[in-house]
Amino acid sequence: MKKIVLLSAICITSLGFGQNDEGYVDDLTQEFTQKLGERNITNYYTVKRYCSGRIEMFKLTGRVCTSKGTYFEVYVVWKEEDGAFIKKIDNCSLYYSVRLSDDKLYDFFISNRLALESEVVKKYKSATYSGEPELRKKPQPCFRSFQFTEGETTYSKSYNLFDISNDSDGENLNYEFNNRLKVVILDSMLDEVLAVSEDKMKRQI
Repeated sequence: MKKIVLLSAICITSLGFGQNDEGYVDDLTQEFTQKLGERNITNYYTVKRYCSGRIEMFKLTGRVCTSKGTYFEVYVVWKEEDGAFIKKIDNCSLYYSVRLSDDKLYDFFISNRLALESEVVKKYKSATYSGEPELRKKPQPCFRSFQFTEGETTYSKSYNLFDISNDSDGENLNYEFNNRLKVVILDSMLDEVLAVSEDKMKRQI
């Protein structure tokens, strides 16, 4: 067993090892969106997806990269003259931008910007909660954090995936309300796009 651990350590050392946290992801995202602004692209949004404590490790060319603490994925969506694009960023690098087959992720943002700014996801409200301590599932530690930018205006929207679910022992009385919100619909649309587009996203390494 000791030999296996030692060999693993030698392999990782020979490849090079890096750990990057949320701050690193935020810096990469800011650098990229700043470049969008330099190209006069002023309407775009980002969504950060993460589950607290989830760690990912990747073997890249000549190095191993792992998240320092939680693994974060950020997706940036914007539109240029020839169509809408998406870019992925995580704890280890940026990915090459991918042109989308249609503009729906961007157009939904523009068409629903007032609702995206004003609507708020309500907390999970159990139909069986009596006010007394009871055995219930803990909220899952997975989150969505959106940031929308329109010219000089930027606004954010974040929520816990538990609040849009029916995963606890009691039915969530806010389930239907939350799942009708534009930000939740937009996130579901992103899931559909990633199902067919994520394999096309290659790291910039």
